[in-house]
Amino acid sequence: MKFGIRTPSIKRRIAARTSWKRYVRHSMGLKAPRGMGILTNPKKAVYNKVYNKTSVSVDELSKIPNNRNNSSSSEQKPMNNEHPIGIEVTNTGSIIRSSSKALTVTSKNFQELRQQITDIYNQRVELLKKLNSAKTKLFILSTIHFGSYLVIVGFFYKGIANSRKTQRDVVKDLEKQVSETFVKLTFADKSQLEKSWLNCIDTFKELMNSEKIWDITYAENVDRAKARTVAQTATKRTPISKTEREIEFVKSDLTHLLFPNENGPDLFLFPTFLLLFKDNQEFGIFDLKEVKATMKLSGYVEEESVPKDTEIIQHTWKKANKDGSMDKRFKGNYQIPIVKYGDMTFESEGGLEESFMFSDFDAFTEFAKTYEYHVSWLGKL
Repeated sequence: MKFGIRTPSIKRRIAARTSWKRYVRHSMGLKAPRGMGILTNPKKAVYNKVYNKTSVSVDELSKIPNNRNNSSSSEQKPMNNEHPIGIEVTNTGSIIRSSSKALTVTSKNFQELRQQITDIYNQRVELLKKLNSAKTKLFILSTIHFGSYLVIVGFFYKGIANSRKTQRDVVKDLEKQVSETFVKLTFADKSQLEKSWLNCIDTFKELMNSEKIWDITYAENVDRAKARTVAQTATKRTPISKTEREIEFVKSDLTHLLFPNENGPDLFLFPTFLLLFKDNQEFGIFDLKEVKATMKLSGYVEEESVPKDTEIIQHTWKKANKDGSMDKRFKGNYQIPIVKYGDMTFESEGGLEESFMFSDFDAFTEFAKTYEYHVSWLGKL
């Protein structure tokens, strides 16, 4: 058995790197999993274990530490399971998206509201048709009126001017009717429910100021041994814009909460229901008491830039062993930060399934508390 520094052999190194057996095992995935040598060749496995413990390679002695590959120690501390760890994928996974059925669902308590929204929408469609027709007629009259002055007629004949004025009044009247045709929702009654919703609004504003907000569109479990990672799940995420959006014909005396959706209809949360809104004719209404909201803090292996409003909880390696330590078999292995993100999912039996991620986990925690408290009050009504 060898003790101390191993004697380097150029011949053996070349032979190992040009071996067709090694190529087949590594490139075609036929290599036995790490640790299986004790079963396939016990004598050689024991020998190699002792040999690696009692001797050291010249390469290891001459290796220059790399700041990217090393922290305060060469081995990373074992990972804990305080937060589920996730990574990003870009090709496969289980899609996270509300079904088409969700755009036709209406909770039992909100059938009347759906009918009211539908009726108001139909009224607006008819009014908008009349308004567009009136605006076209006004444009024609305005053109004729202007042309009449070019041929001097307008200075003497006032009929065209009067018709234009009358048509302008018609347009203004139709515009007023359109603006007054909407569903009015009243929630403010100075009750504890109103107060809890106002708290949700305040914490939601802080949440939407997160530096990064993502719509999670895919998710799948990770084979940690095969991927050489500590991550438990892999996701595909799409950044969402923090745009404001209103439903023109639905107005509430209390502000709604908007979750913009990148791969489907947007989510409008009102004090008592969730409105899954695609367009004026496709929408679903879900009682908040029937919507399962899962809000948790998750660790995420962040290979992109780390947002300033999050926290690095620890580090892992690009290729890691099961315990989180560096897999030394991969050349150029480097450390990656694991950060805290807020993970929010809305689900219901009616086909609703949407998931979001927020970089500001402090704001996320506060919103989660206020939202859960609000829903608990709803359950008492």
